[in-house]
Amino acid sequence: MTKLNYFLPVQVGAPDMADKSLLQTSSILKSNTNYKTLIKNEKYKHRVNIPGSYLAGLIEGDGYINISNNRVILGITFNLKDLPLAQFLLANLGQGSIVKRSENSVELRFHAKSTLLTIINLINGEFKTPKIVMLHKLIDFCNLKYSLSLEKKPLNTENLNSNHWLSGFIEAEGGFYIRHSPSSINCFFYLEQRMIYPTNNESYGPLFENIVNYLKAKLGIRKRLHSNNSYYIIRVENRLSCLSLIEYLDKYPLLSSKHLDFVNWKAAFNILISKRIKTDQDKKDIFNYKNTMNDKRTDFNWDHLKY
Repeated sequence: MTKLNYFLPVQVGAPDMADKSLLQTSSILKSNTNYKTLIKNEKYKHRVNIPGSYLAGLIEGDGYINISNNRVILGITFNLKDLPLAQFLLANLGQGSIVKRSENSVELRFHAKSTLLTIINLINGEFKTPKIVMLHKLIDFCNLKYSLSLEKKPLNTENLNSNHWLSGFIEAEGGFYIRHSPSSINCFFYLEQRMIYPTNNESYGPLFENIVNYLKAKLGIRKRLHSNNSYYIIRVENRLSCLSLIEYLDKYPLLSSKHLDFVNWKAAFNILISKRIKTDQDKKDIFNYKNTMNDKRTDFNWDHLKY
């Protein structure tokens, strides 16, 4: 395992409190004229079983559990462009709401007893990070308030290739990128998380070493400007590492718009490893993949949620 040190400027700061008003889904979609979605009328013709491991990874990346004044809120933050995924999860998990956090993000919130118990049943025994402490606090709360005897299961130590957990975590913390310059073209992937979870001061190190070993990747450390926090960074860019990631995500697909970015990224990577970049058209294809993903994406196809 190779360790690299990255000391790069990173923007920090995000709203801590969500806008209390309910998000008017239809008006937001209409206001984004380039935003195209194939999910109609915010309803789903059939319910699906959300993998508990996927949901655990997603919550451990972009979720929180707040317990105060004898009330619980379990929240998950999404980029606005992933609003259909928030709707999808809401439709399949139970009672909840979607609220505005900022102009570019929304938050899926759950607080009803039946839904919280459904989620606990799905994710209990699936957590892999120090955030398990907040899940155990939620279980303690439910046991006391509702006179239950829910078990507090320990960290999941199963192989990463055994379930959807890494897909859920990538939704929150990962990103696919293509570097296209006159002198070189390469595909790479980042996965980032702070080194220490502040609630219990436990390290993400053992988990990130497991991910690095599984993906045959590189582990780096980056300090964020204007804070004392340091972050682990996993960088996937060599052929073997990229193939390992592709094999995993083909088996356990992403559900957000990152699935669409992954499709572009994979297509560009396949061109690179085929060694057929002999024409300007090959380079143009990769350039087009790069310019229709991440923040540059304007066309969103959500067919993958149907399956």
